[in-house]
Amino acid sequence: MESTFRGVFLTCTDAEATAAFYREIAGLPLEAAGDEDYTYFVFELDGVQIALHGAEAFADYTFPPVAESNLTHLYFRIPDQAEFLERIRHAGTPLVDVDEVVVTVEDPDGRKVMFGTA
Repeated sequence: MESTFRGVFLTCTDAEATAAFYREIAGLPLEAAGDEDYTYFVFELDGVQIALHGAEAFADYTFPPVAESNLTHLYFRIPDQAEFLERIRHAGTPLVDVDEVVVTVEDPDGRKVMFGTA
């Protein structure tokens, strides 16, 4: 059996607030999907998606979210670190760390998200 990588599902305390973060900071064009009983946010490119789901509704084992987890880091490539730092300062995004290549910020659920020039 061969598998195909399909995507990353992130569970969130408030999926709408987390979607707003990824739209504003990462520039992801996340769209609402699902129905009135279950709404999530998704972006798909070339058959791979990132989806944001409410943790409480997603599965029993995903609630409550554990903000202190250091197991998952998302990485986005950016063209200009100084420009990105200016954008997150204006947005009030919590800055975790900066080195010569990577800026690490925190999303609304406490996940560490890395934006780097490499």
